[in-house]
Amino acid sequence: MSTVKPIHFIAPVIALAIAGAILGAQRNSISELEAGSTVLRQHIEAANSRPDSGQPASRSARSNQPGKEKDAIDWKEMAESFGDMQRTGGIKDMRKLMSFQRKIQAMDKDGLVAALDQIAALELDDLQKTMLENMVVGLLVQKDPELALARFAHRIGDDRTGMGWQLANALGEWAKKDQPAAIAWFDKEIAAGTFDSKSLDGKSQVRMSFEGGLVASLLGSDPKAAEARLATLPADQRKEVFDGFGFRQMKPDEYSAFADLARSQLSEKERMEVLGKQASTIAMTGNFKKVEDYMESIAATPEERVRSAEDAARGSILGKAFQSKITPGKIDTMREWLGTQAPGSVDKVTGETLGTVMNYGGTTKFSEASEMLLQYHAENGNDDLLTGFLEKAQARENKEEARAIAERISDPERRGKALESLK
Repeated sequence: MSTVKPIHFIAPVIALAIAGAILGAQRNSISELEAGSTVLRQHIEAANSRPDSGQPASRSARSNQPGKEKDAIDWKEMAESFGDMQRTGGIKDMRKLMSFQRKIQAMDKDGLVAALDQIAALELDDLQKTMLENMVVGLLVQKDPELALARFAHRIGDDRTGMGWQLANALGEWAKKDQPAAIAWFDKEIAAGTFDSKSLDGKSQVRMSFEGGLVASLLGSDPKAAEARLATLPADQRKEVFDGFGFRQMKPDEYSAFADLARSQLSEKERMEVLGKQASTIAMTGNFKKVEDYMESIAATPEERVRSAEDAARGSILGKAFQSKITPGKIDTMREWLGTQAPGSVDKVTGETLGTVMNYGGTTKFSEASEMLLQYHAENGNDDLLTGFLEKAQARENKEEARAIAERISDPERRGKALESLK
């Protein structure tokens, strides 16, 4: 069977758990894990929003309901399947994966706890075990976030496997169900030193992630409480809270409160960044109209509109880079839309975006991206295309090609700086 990209069919909690394990093993902080998983997260959301996205699962479900599955889950076999998925980006046996998905989603909280005990006893490598564990914990967070926090309280600071990220989400989910209890638990743990930092600057990234989960939950139900919570933190730590939840796509009725919170609690530079990131996250679904609605909802200033449009344009391409090669047609669509929102940014953003696509785990190579870049440059000769590309691309790993691009920069000063950086 030919491989199929998993993000079109796998339940988000399963796919994100796998990504969390992989990214968590590679990154240094929960906030970076959030950023690294943004593309995959929005791919899943976009895929699941399409009318046909659920057809494979629904057809199978009609003929094979969870209660009729005969065999127990073979966790070791599934770990091996997920390992193959991570290595190849495809699925060898879709039928088996869909059967597994139905079984695990049908489990109640007691079944999920029992599954965690079974997984803990298996002889698997660390990454395989982490993928399975994260997936089950993700479902437990949805069904009983308080129980998830109680069971894994000793791993609150674990940001190397994605567990800390899952538990931060659990706090937010708990707050949706019982806000006073969730806040009381969190404040008690803070007072007990659970979230104390060992870093020299005294900042606790783990706590900021949990604060982000809580503030994101409060934003949807009690914006004033969200603002009050954020205001208790030192000004230089508030941006990190937004890093913990600002990558999540807000609901349209939360846009205004989200922007108001950013404007009241962040510096101008930080505000522009978080408003732009939200526009980028929305654009990853492939719908520019939603981005325009977002900018209208937050009553974006001219400066905010330019930054949000730039980030949205990048996001529209990076959301595709994870899954497939970037083509001139996709870039043309992005350029056309950006030209209606921030015409002065089109070439700079095009160069930066083409330079970034290789960093998102996709299939577009440096040579392919640079070829598209030079085609656009041949049309108008704008140096912004070239400098934007070289600033973001893996230029030092492709020095010969990168230097050839730098030599085309017409401005002597900009050309000299580019070439100097490639020595």
